[in-house]
Amino acid sequence: MPDGREVDQAALLDVAKDEDRARSLLRALRTLGTGPDPKLREMARGVLRGDLTAEQAFTDPEYTAALFSGADKVRRAGERRSDAEAREAGERFGEWQQARRTEEEREDQGTAQPDTAPGTAPGQQPAGPWRHSGPGGVGGPGALGGSRPAGPFGHR
Repeated sequence: MPDGREVDQAALLDVAKDEDRARSLLRALRTLGTGPDPKLREMARGVLRGDLTAEQAFTDPEYTAALFSGADKVRRAGERRSDAEAREAGERFGEWQQARRTEEEREDQGTAQPDTAPGTAPGQQPAGPWRHSGPGGVGGPGALGGSRPAGPFGHR
């Protein structure tokens, strides 16, 4: 939106299908809107401004390719990490989940604060469970509980 406002979660219901998913999608778009990938930033900011719908964004071939490329990078980084790194990522993920639950409770009570973590300046991305200081820069899949995934996304 030209005046700096952003769409609300109701505008995302056509894609998200329910309020919880719409809220999660809105958060994801905000994160992508400040992330490192220029194509994903463009897509997220366009949806947040209301310049394009979420459905348009998620069916656009360029944006879809950028989303899948990012997911593939996360998967590869997860495959490269050690078991100790996987356990550490699992612990960080648990802490992150608790922080998100607390934030959601504040939102439900109408006292939500800006999406920042302790020691994180407004507009700066908090170190979520996918952030990793080791090679690749991300924790990748397997952060859930610290175990590596099985199936097509596991070890090759």
